[in-house]
Amino acid sequence: MIINLNPYLAEDEILLLSYYQQVKSTWSSSAIKNLKEAQGLKLTNKLNRCKFAIAAAKLQLQFVSSGDEEKVSYATGKGKDFSLGGVPEDNAFSESLVETDNLSNSPFQVELLESEALQIAQEQIQLLESQLKEKEEQLQQQEEQLKQSENFSFLLLSHRLLAPGLPLNGAENTPAMRVLGSPKTLTELDCNYRELIKREHPDVSRFPEAVAIERFGYLRSLYRITRENWSVLKPTAVITKEQLEVRMNAKLPFDVQSFWD
Repeated sequence: MIINLNPYLAEDEILLLSYYQQVKSTWSSSAIKNLKEAQGLKLTNKLNRCKFAIAAAKLQLQFVSSGDEEKVSYATGKGKDFSLGGVPEDNAFSESLVETDNLSNSPFQVELLESEALQIAQEQIQLLESQLKEKEEQLQQQEEQLKQSENFSFLLLSHRLLAPGLPLNGAENTPAMRVLGSPKTLTELDCNYRELIKREHPDVSRFPEAVAIERFGYLRSLYRITRENWSVLKPTAVITKEQLEVRMNAKLPFDVQSFWD
């Protein structure tokens, strides 16, 4: 699990397994059996082999630090053959294992090393969590930027943004254009007209039938004329003040506001 969190720890695993093979090839079978039983390990998987290698290393380090070369060879089976008589009567091997577990006797203790390994693993996990959090924040920022870009693209595609440098001439405020929703683009004109005919159709109109038919016919004629002459009627076309004044004073058969109430 730790190696999956941090692939660099795979080097430590390789080192431990290599040391395990060294112990297996240099220690006597009895010494290996005694240490395996003392640690309660079954050497059938990598994890237990790594734990066995750590225990063997601590045992050897303890004897090396004490300077007792005879005990080193004794513990590893070099000086005496454990396979012939098992553990000797003085039980030096078992005592060495007990000493290994005694925190006051040696700096190379199982508990200490396991604690250090756990601390390292926790630090690695915290680092990975920090990196994951940074990635999540980056993704969130990218999503927000993408959303803004999509919104802006939608506005562009809907043709409701005018090209820069094209000032309005005021024609969008004339009575006839106000009936059509004061469109600033041809697409907006079409959109407003579709909304209007839904409201003004005689079948759904709130006005009496005769008035509703007249309003519907007027609306269709106004839209057709405006669309056919959009190039000169659009609010970005060049017109004179006189032309604008004539359009502003044009009389309509119906109240402008009634179309959008």
